[in-house]
This record gives sequence, C-alpha cells and structure tokens, in this order.
Amino acid sequence: NIVSVAMENMMYDAVCLGNHEFDDGPEGLAPFLERMKSANVTVLGTNLETKDEPALNGIEVLKSIVYDINGVKMGVMGVVTTETLTIAKPGKIGILDEITSIKAEIENLKNRSVKIFALISHVGYEKDKQIAKEVEELHFIVGGHTNTFLYNGTGTKGPGGETIEGNYPTVVERNGKQALVTQDYWFGKYLGYLKLNFSSEGELKGWEGNPILLNQSIEEDKCMLEILEPFKEEVRKAGEEYIGISKVELEADNKTCRLKECNMVNLIADSFLAYYADRNSTIPQAWSNVNAAVVNAGITRTSIQQGIIRRRDIMAAMPFESSLVVLTMNGTQLRKMFEHGISKFTWYNDPEGSFLQVSGMRVVYDFKNTNSSEIVTLEILCANCSIPKYEPVDPDQTYKIVTTSFIAGGGDGFKFDKEVLQSKETEGRMDVEVFTDYVRKMSPIKTPEEGRVIMLNNNRPAGSNSGGLYPGSLRI
Repeated sequence: NIVSVAMENMMYDAVCLGNHEFDDGPEGLAPFLERMKSANVTVLGTNLETKDEPALNGIEVLKSIVYDINGVKMGVMGVVTTETLTIAKPGKIGILDEITSIKAEIENLKNRSVKIFALISHVGYEKDKQIAKEVEELHFIVGGHTNTFLYNGTGTKGPGGETIEGNYPTVVERNGKQALVTQDYWFGKYLGYLKLNFSSEGELKGWEGNPILLNQSIEEDKCMLEILEPFKEEVRKAGEEYIGISKVELEADNKTCRLKECNMVNLIADSFLAYYADRNSTIPQAWSNVNAAVVNAGITRTSIQQGIIRRRDIMAAMPFESSLVVLTMNGTQLRKMFEHGISKFTWYNDPEGSFLQVSGMRVVYDFKNTNSSEIVTLEILCANCSIPKYEPVDPDQTYKIVTTSFIAGGGDGFKFDKEVLQSKETEGRMDVEVFTDYVRKMSPIKTPEEGRVIMLNNNRPAGSNSGGLYPGSLRI
C-alpha cells in the first residue's frame, strides 16, 4: 500500500512487475494494478498471460507501449523472471519464456513502424546480458532483481561505498551492433541517469550517464514527505512487533562477518539449514534432505544486541530480501564456491561481502600473507546417514546446499556450472521470514562462535580494520 502511494506520485511513464508483486497472489496484485492505472502509470507484462486469472478480470496488462520521440517511434516492453512461478504465487497467471516473448512482441512493434526497442526487466544482471546478446533488435535494458551495482569510476567503489560490479551501462556486442544494459540497484539509494542519442532511423549513436547518489546533498521532496507522513505510525507499530529474546549479542557491526566467523550469520545459516532439515527426509536412513547452508557475509549489516528482539531489529540486520534455494553440486564445485568466497579477501578498507559463513560445514583457511590464502580443510555433515558427522568434502560426492537466490543468481560474483543452476529448487520463502520464524522458535537465542570458520596465520596487518578501524583513522 505504501509503495503504491509513493509510485502514484513519482510520475513513472512505464514499469514492469517484479516477483514480489506476486507474493500475495493475484488477489494482492490486482489492487496494485488498479492504483497504477488510476495514476496513469503503464504496467508492462510482455511475458505475462492474464486471461485465465479471475482476479485480474477486466485489468489489462500491456505487452508494450509506444512513444513518439521527435518523430521516431520507441517501443518499451517489460518482463518478469520465470522464477516467479516457483518463488511467488502467480495463481493462474502465465509467465512465459522471456526471450521468446520479447522477440514475438518486437515483431508486433515492427508492424507499427517502431525503430527503437527498449526493455524494462526484473530478471537479473546475467539474464539481462543474455537477452541483450540474443535479441539483436534491442537497444537498451533497464533491469533489476539481483541488486547489481553498475558505475563508471576510477576506483572499485561507488560514491556510497558499494563495490562496482560493471560499467554503467554495460555494453553488449552482437554482430556489429551494441546494446546497453543498466541496473537499478536497491532501495532507491541511487537515481539512474542515462542519456541516449539516436539517429532518425533508430540507430544508437552515443550515450552518457551514471547513477546519482541520493544522499543529503539532494533536497528532500516536500510533497512526498507530506504524502508519506500518515504511514509513519503504521511503520513504527510494525517495527515494534516482539519476535524473541537473545541472551547473547549477535555481532555483525564493523563488517566483522566479512573477516571471520560471526555468531550473527551462524544463526542465519542455522535457520536456513533447519528450514529443510526439520522436515521428514525422503531417504529413510537420512536425517536431512540437505547437507549444509552456505551464506555470504554481506547478508547482514548490523548487530542485534542482548535482550528483546523486535521486528525492526531483524529488518535492520537483514535489509535485503532473497528467497531460499537449494543447489545440488559435487565436491569440486562446492570447493570452487569457497575459493571464490576468499578470492578478494582483504583486511584493508572495505572487506568483501562474498566471504562465506556456514551451518553444517567447517572450513580452515591458511593466510600465508596479506594477499593470498588457501583452503586447508573443508568438511561437511553427511546427510544420508543416521548419525550426523563431519566428513571431508569429496570431489566426486554430490551435496545439497541451501543458499539464497542472491548467491545463486550471481550476486557477489558467484558463478556456478550450468548443471548446478539447473538443479535449483525453491519454494519462494524469503530469507528474512525463515530467520524470523527460527528466532521465535529458538528463543532465547544463545548462538556462539564455535570454530566453523578457522583462520590460520591470522595476523592482521597494522592499520587494518581490526576492531573496526580503517587505515589512517583515529579513535577519539
């Protein structure tokens, strides 16, 4: 409801749907579509078929919209990930293959003399690049879903401290033509800005732009503040909801979890593993259908203090939303996952969120110097056994690993073999929901650090961010 009110007043020309718009089923989607229609915001669904869904009877979702720009027609399409079929509740709404749907609609647009083709998508950065490669008529894509940060800068970080994951825009080459891919990042922290130059024949001639950080230098919109004022009390009350109690501090401040084992992400990983392990196993002698949970340290941003845990504490600690997924991989592929997790490890400045935390696994790293490290041992709980015990990861053995859609979708630079991605299983449960339910169930919380991640030769260099300090900083 709050999002609808905000969007009504932001003067969007066109938007596409994301998978979360389907979380409450078609019955929850219908009021949103009605509000967008009344606000003259065009909602696009190029790969949607809504005719069989009663809740959307009489509500039109366009395949595309055409704009006349200085006498040249531009067609804009919008697609949502087909993963929505399994990670949300689309009801009887059909969600078709993205590329097939885009190609079909482009043929329709060509019959209307359209020369410029644009796509708004919610499929993720890697999929957007694939679409740009395979659909040669497309000129540019504005995408979302994987919260990927693209930026043009001289360093590795954006103005808000985010790790730059690619150029803005990312240029995709195909048969002598170029397509541009941008991403919208997350939480409205940046405003996308991209200026494109086209010929009268629809040929892309040039571009410029970069995301704009919406920090304190940007004046707040008084009208929007007035519109949102009535919702403040509603949000405050929701944040006050009692979830549980912790007898220990759940530590995550100063990016501690990116440098060593931390009990905050231990608890998060435990909740993911328990979500599947608490069920009846499909194999009689097995105690669990999954072996372990593997989570990136960047999943959490703040500590939860000893005492009462309220919903606002959990939302602050886990501000991102991903769904749980299970990946099936062999030991070699699992080891590569951990090797990537430490491939950019550093004690200095801004440690990477790709550092992995675990439940049902143990890993020992050897940091021989500040610039290199290696995996000494990697152990995992047997699942197809009557007594759980840790065993060395076998390169040829198959394991089922719980992680997040963020990681499975290429977040933090993780890449998986095709067969691993094809094995993906998900029920659409959000990580923060699973964690919240687990805290309720296990309260009072007493999660320790217990040697799941061990760092040998762990000699932090002078001036590193040990204790939360950065090079050149002073404690005053």
